[in-house]
Amino acid sequence: MPATLDRTSSNRAPEQKQSASGKGGWALVRTATIWATALFLTINVLLWKVAGEEKTISKDLWSGSGSIDLAVDGFKVLKKPPTVVLLGSSLMMFPFFAMDVERDKSLGDIFHHHGSAVLTEKLQNAGFKNPSVYSLAIFGQMSSDAFIYVNEYLQGDKSPDWLVLGIAPRDFSDHDLPAPTATFTFKRLVGLSNFSRYAELYLPTWQDKIEFLCSHVCFFYNRRWRLQQEFDKALNKVYGWAGIESKTQTGKATEATAGFMLNGTTEQRWENSLKEYRRRYRDIGERDLSLQMRFLDRLLSVCQERHIRVVLVNMPLSGANRALLPGEFYCRFRGQIADLAGKHQAKMLDLGDSSEFVKDDFWDTTHLNHFGGHKLVNHLMRVMEIN
Repeated sequence: MPATLDRTSSNRAPEQKQSASGKGGWALVRTATIWATALFLTINVLLWKVAGEEKTISKDLWSGSGSIDLAVDGFKVLKKPPTVVLLGSSLMMFPFFAMDVERDKSLGDIFHHHGSAVLTEKLQNAGFKNPSVYSLAIFGQMSSDAFIYVNEYLQGDKSPDWLVLGIAPRDFSDHDLPAPTATFTFKRLVGLSNFSRYAELYLPTWQDKIEFLCSHVCFFYNRRWRLQQEFDKALNKVYGWAGIESKTQTGKATEATAGFMLNGTTEQRWENSLKEYRRRYRDIGERDLSLQMRFLDRLLSVCQERHIRVVLVNMPLSGANRALLPGEFYCRFRGQIADLAGKHQAKMLDLGDSSEFVKDDFWDTTHLNHFGGHKLVNHLMRVMEIN
């Protein structure tokens, strides 16, 4: 009997040793996992503190959020609410800048110019008391972006008497911007602090919300596309050193590089503008504009609640630009915005195909120059009354 017990005990000893070894291995894995997670979180926090959420977005004035910061920061320090706020894309930015720079050549660049001496003077002459104008118009602004500016900033002691909102078809469908969350305005102005105010509007599905939260919590996830770009650049250099042609390299500029030109001859600007809008209007006839129209609806509703009087301007477009739009699209578009203006008692200026605006009034196929700007201001003064 003792011998049997000894044999059983000797057989169990290796099993116990193996079990203890297994437990020790799992403990080691758990410890390593905890330390790795702690290290990752520490690095993540340090990177956010060093780089900051704002610094993860390019501050370039042309292809980043730099112009947004200039406009918003300037608005925040205003000592009194402006009489008029201008809102819209570069179609609103450029003519008001062009009119003022024509009068004063020493003005800074378009990104630092947020007023309108011409419109202010017209308001003064019309009897407005100590009028002021501030522009929150931003390059590439969509209807969904305009809503953010109104909702965030035009309230309380910064609520203007009038909002002049210039719109055009591209503000409702832009092939370069697949979603409202893709714009620089959304990326710059919507963060964790105001996520709850915009989540349901801009991020309707739970996947959208998780994506947004991951981008604002995980530093590496936030910069994944930029990291991919840097990796591709490094890979292309390696290919170059090895004498291998990379499929990701483009040997020449394409139509996708076309965009707004502040310089160049009239012919160059015109042709470049046509290239740009052929791209931006791609498939616009098949696209559903209802999402962006809902943002305009909400914008007008907020203004109505805050007693901000609105002039909704369907901005003039050259015949060459309108010819890029399909079939009956433009007619339907104008009807939709007119219906929204009527619903919210906004003043409507439909100047889209006005014969008053001739080719000499345009800088390119969409942007009015200073001649066209003066005509626009005259139209505004006909519908704006003193409160």
